Amino acid sequence: MKHFFCLVTALMLLTSAAYAQLSEGTKVGVATGKGLNTDRSGVFWTTPTESSNVTGDFYIDSTWHEGSVKFNAAIPQFGGVETDTLSGILIRYNLLNAELEVLANRAKNDIRVIKVGYLKSFKTQEPSPKLFVNVNALTKDASISGFCEVLSSGKLTLIKHYKTKITKPNYNPGFGTGQKNTIVRQDSEYYVISNGKPEKLNPGKKGIFSVMNDKQKDVEAYLKEKNVNFKTDEDLKGIFDFYNGK
Repeated sequence: MKHFFCLVTALMLLTSAAYAQLSEGTKVGVATGKGLNTDRSGVFWTTPTESSNVTGDFYIDSTWHEGSVKFNAAIPQFGGVETDTLSGILIRYNLLNAELEVLANRAKNDIRVIKVGYLKSFKTQEPSPKLFVNVNALTKDASISGFCEVLSSGKLTLIKHYKTKITKPNYNPGFGTGQKNTIVRQDSEYYVISNGKPEKLNPGKKGIFSVMNDKQKDVEAYLKEKNVNFKTDEDLKGIFDFYNGK
């Protein structure tokens, strides 16, 4: 019995060590392509789509932030362990190409791409935590797609949906006027999702009361107390956090 107890203890220690190595190896895998038993071209390891003759604002935030990603399904790792999450990686979201970029090696400017079709969500930690979710995970309504920032969750989920506006080249060689490049501009809209149905929100008292009419008196008192600025994400989030917490 004593020998059996020692054997079990040793196996538990080995298992714990293996998990720790796999967790760390997962991070290494992002940079090297090792550690995940999957087709590299299917999920990782592709390079960002080239956007020649295109200028403008491609990213929700062009700064690299430490974050984590969650996949739609678990991915097998060498060793028989599966994971649906990667953390401790540097990421940014290319809105134009709908690609989550991963900075594999800063010194070499080695950037890899996780295809959006495999992603359920991703989160950045700095300067404050932000959660971005595939719209398909929140609603089956085909009128909106891609990724959105979740500002508040609950009975009424408030999201900020990002999109691009494209201006095509209008260069006239005869007069030498116009723009030779395609110009990308970033735009966003707010939606409220309730029971899986999205409704576009026009920030303001009228728009807020249209979706919160069941608690209008409480919400109205909150607006007066907080002197809310409807043009800021922070204040809009505060309103919905208040409503969802009532």
